[in-house]
Amino acid sequence: MERKRRKRNKKIKYLIMLILFLIGAGIFLYPTISDMWNQYRNVRLITEYDTSVTDLSKSEYARLWKEAKEYNAEHPVNSIVDAFDESDQYVLTHPYDQVLDPDGNGLMGSIEIPKINVKIAIYHGLGSDILEKGAGHIEGTSLPIGGKNTHAVLAAHRGLPGAKLFTDLDQMEIGDKFYLHILGKTLAYKVDQIKTVLPDQTKALDIVEGEDHVTLLTCTPYGVNTHRLLVRGIRTRYVEEENEKSETVPQKLAQTDPVKLMKSGLLIFILLVGGLWIFLHYRDRKRQDNRSNHS
Repeated sequence: MERKRRKRNKKIKYLIMLILFLIGAGIFLYPTISDMWNQYRNVRLITEYDTSVTDLSKSEYARLWKEAKEYNAEHPVNSIVDAFDESDQYVLTHPYDQVLDPDGNGLMGSIEIPKINVKIAIYHGLGSDILEKGAGHIEGTSLPIGGKNTHAVLAAHRGLPGAKLFTDLDQMEIGDKFYLHILGKTLAYKVDQIKTVLPDQTKALDIVEGEDHVTLLTCTPYGVNTHRLLVRGIRTRYVEEENEKSETVPQKLAQTDPVKLMKSGLLIFILLVGGLWIFLHYRDRKRQDNRSNHS
């Protein structure tokens, strides 16, 4: 009876140790795993967006571009709101909510920043749910389709525990390039201006006559968020070779069948748990053998 009780207590001890290990590992690895998941999700969404664009008929494709150009022509002056002001709930207006949106899911394309290894979806507007998973286009600024007399502004968070997004935007330097992928086209921009301003200082986001700009906007200093970091790019010729960048592991996994990925992840988890259980059991047996040898 006593022996059975001891075995039961040992199993409980192993279980408690295993649970504590998993909890600790989860807390320690959460930021990394969550960011990997966000990267994976972004690439899947971008892939679905690209597929939808490919499936568009010529007339639908032409209509989307025509509507976007007309929108920019009707908005020759940027109207700026603070992307990170959470005092009011953000609501999209019409017809803005439908331009550049072939799927009707709020995506208007994606942005790629090779310097900081970022590739995320671009959404309409600045809803809190949007800024937690990708870049939001600031309604009231030019749509990011290029062209003279345009200045699109894209915002994303820094320092989120679950997503990298624009965390490393402060590493950008004059001359670095970033790329917009909109309706199957790639637009290249070279950084020509970097500024740190207060939230209500928006002069640097104005449209410059005859020029084509895109500004990437985020909070700064890191963790304090009292100011806004503005990284502006001016349109430049797109050279495909310059856009080559090694993909991260999550970005590569995003191109894999998700069912196979889930099965592989489950198998790895089972192997880790089983390995830990065997290690604890072996260690306990070894201790018992040592006690027996010394008795």
